[in-house]
Amino acid sequence: MANPATGALLHMRGDWDPPTGIIPRRELIPMAIGVPDSDTIPRSAILEAAKGVIEAPGDAAFVYGFGMGHAGLRDSIAARYRQDRGLDVDRDWFVLTNGSSGAIDLVCRTLIEPGDVIIAEAPTFMGTLRNFRGLQADVRPVSMDKDGMNIDALEDLIDALHREGRPIKLIYTISTFHNPTGATMSLPRRLALLRLAARHGILILDDDAYGELHFVSDPPPTLAALSNGHGVITVGTFSKILATGLRIGWILGRPEALPLFNNMRFAMGLNQLVVRVVERYMANGVLDQHVRSVRGLYQRKMSTFADALDHYAGDVVSFERPAGGFYLWVNTGELKAEDVWRTAMEEGVTCTPGTNFFPGRADPTGNHIRIAFPWTPSAQLDEGARRFATACRRVRDGDAAAPG
Repeated sequence: MANPATGALLHMRGDWDPPTGIIPRRELIPMAIGVPDSDTIPRSAILEAAKGVIEAPGDAAFVYGFGMGHAGLRDSIAARYRQDRGLDVDRDWFVLTNGSSGAIDLVCRTLIEPGDVIIAEAPTFMGTLRNFRGLQADVRPVSMDKDGMNIDALEDLIDALHREGRPIKLIYTISTFHNPTGATMSLPRRLALLRLAARHGILILDDDAYGELHFVSDPPPTLAALSNGHGVITVGTFSKILATGLRIGWILGRPEALPLFNNMRFAMGLNQLVVRVVERYMANGVLDQHVRSVRGLYQRKMSTFADALDHYAGDVVSFERPAGGFYLWVNTGELKAEDVWRTAMEEGVTCTPGTNFFPGRADPTGNHIRIAFPWTPSAQLDEGARRFATACRRVRDGDAAAPG
């Protein structure tokens, strides 16, 4: 029999489930899941790296890997942070994990007890909300806008929780190229967040899955760089810059804090073959060029889709163009987003209703849709926007797809 936390999850609609009872009228265009463009996967470079690892003497790539993770890859990640993120770190600042979702799970399983308060942006990544629910945390939302988390609202919430006698375990943020909104927290708000959290002794968990995928200019300094890691735990991943199936992520934190998380690991280490393949791939000096290439591609894809959505549906929806990342957060105005979501599926384009990104699935407005553009073939972006616009007009005209 399931425990109370998992039992509750069993009866919830899955975050990535399609609408029930909807039969698409044509082959689907995928715009619901945040996955890198399939054509960008550096197959030949990964194959070359894998060949070198497999042919290397010894069996290190084929046995358990214990501790904080393969030292060579942690060295490579640390060098990248020194080069690009302004952090003077070494391998001892990193624990390797099963993607950034695994990193978040490890941090939360270590720190969170049932009933503990976590403050999170609303909206925020639905997978992390599911993790919080599974731990029976008390998730308190704080509003955000195009400049990220509303720090005045955060301060008011902290004061209210203190008056209730409720200690706060974590502030969770996706500070750069936010999922789902695409927003990036401004530098003044980053500094204000750090000061506020430090004053109240609250740990910040910064989910930096998209931070390298900027389109025009570098984003502001990371929270970890601004604080030298004090009071901040950062999680990162190769999923969005290389491939989601690699499942290699990390926790970044001050060396004195990381043993706390490492001691909570009960698996027998990560896939040592994949870890060493990624290390060798980085050592071959091809990652920087790859990241520059995908930045340009995703900027073009975003612009193509956003231009088409403006053209086909500018009279019924609105959105901010992100400066990086994977997503458009579309405001459907007077149209109920769940109706648009179902009708879009019937028209042959997938997307994700905004309700999934709020604690308790309670979008205050009910009029948001997240659209992911990187995985969609470039040739289908215009058609995806046209189908989405058709769905919006059907809903506006009273012809929404019926609930299943």
